Amino acid sequence: MSWLNDKTTELLSRVEQAKSLKVYPYFRPMENVGPRIKIGEKSCLNYASNDYLGLSQSRALIDAAIEGTRRYGTGLGSARPQATSIRHEELERRLARWLGYPACAVFTTGYQAIVGTLQTFLDDDTTVVLDKLNHASIMDGMLLAQGQHPDMEVRFFKHNDVAHLDKTLAGASHSKKMVVVEGLYSVDGDLAPLADMMEVVRKHGAVIMLDDAHGLGALGPTGRGVAEMNGLTREVDLLIGTFSKSFGAVGGFVCADASLINYLKLSARSFVFSASLPLAQVEAAMAALDIIESDYSLVHKLQSNGNYFREALLSLGFNIGQSSTHITPIFLNEEELTMKFGAYLYHGANIQMMPFVAPSVPKGKERLRCNVTAAHSHSDMGYTLEALSEIGKMLGVLPSSAKTSSSFMERAYWFLGHEIRGTRNAGLPFLKHEAMELGKKAVEKITGKKSDPA
Repeated sequence: MSWLNDKTTELLSRVEQAKSLKVYPYFRPMENVGPRIKIGEKSCLNYASNDYLGLSQSRALIDAAIEGTRRYGTGLGSARPQATSIRHEELERRLARWLGYPACAVFTTGYQAIVGTLQTFLDDDTTVVLDKLNHASIMDGMLLAQGQHPDMEVRFFKHNDVAHLDKTLAGASHSKKMVVVEGLYSVDGDLAPLADMMEVVRKHGAVIMLDDAHGLGALGPTGRGVAEMNGLTREVDLLIGTFSKSFGAVGGFVCADASLINYLKLSARSFVFSASLPLAQVEAAMAALDIIESDYSLVHKLQSNGNYFREALLSLGFNIGQSSTHITPIFLNEEELTMKFGAYLYHGANIQMMPFVAPSVPKGKERLRCNVTAAHSHSDMGYTLEALSEIGKMLGVLPSSAKTSSSFMERAYWFLGHEIRGTRNAGLPFLKHEAMELGKKAVEKITGKKSDPA
């Protein structure tokens, strides 16, 4: 035992307490992937995935990944400078063309794309200006650059506050300035006011890096993300995307001018010193791009599902903050309540929806995050809204009068459909589990006592 073990004590004791109370929501081992997942004997509706178009389960992507493995093997054995295939270059050309840029660099993960880009372009003569709610990968990239360049200035502006961005840029110590924002914020579900931000950025002679990991493939008339929504395609200096969300695969990329990309490929530590993206993932990403480029129906279904679910949550009386997308946080603003709500959803309604508590979000801003996808059916969402309504009333989050607009027949249809699809997903053990749960509910009605999540 050493100080290393001592360091773990406080956190792991909290984890053990959460496990004993059956409210620990992390690392549940799934036996399949998709909008409905098998976990042990349970079959759960899954709202914790960023697979927004459901493409990870597409036969086209699966076949492409298999063929990529068959032709090229399971790995390239080295980093990109000496392990670049013709298929890596083809994917980069296609991504650049799709988004209207001269060039593109594909990284092994989206995280590495962000960290590597910031580490490459930030130096001692730079002021970097960050939205306070930027993703951890952006913060890590800034810290890596700051470790190499201690005279680099770091400034923050209030989330999505254009006036404060203007003031922050005006006070910058260096003439070289970079603004870094996300297009769609993955924990709040709100959008950057990109058009207004671009005006301020150009006014101060700054450049902008946009992490649109959650917007590309999901937002805009043709799925080209937040820049397309704002009529700013190709106007962003450094555009970051990922394959692990709407593309249903793994990997990340940066689009920019050719000189910037060429410099990045020779300078980004996470590009030069990390293993090349396996060809299975390269081929899967190209298959996804085939679909996203040619067929907008999944993008439009995702947007329609997001609108339906968001409006239904508001109608029930839930606080969803400033969300205007398929990412719909349910703000509960208290850690114990959030963990308990998530546990009742999982144990009582077979719904996986992640609680976000400190340090992932500030204290007092705890919430459940619900990611609706194009793969969720109207029946899935209807069942989920009924469960949210009942648990919300039970825990005092909603008034006792709150109810959905669905009829008795619709609710019966959704519940029956949930049981049928659950049986297909998890088999007879699921039926046994459900029968036991119905028995518990019958006892509760007789005794008048609510049981804890089990």
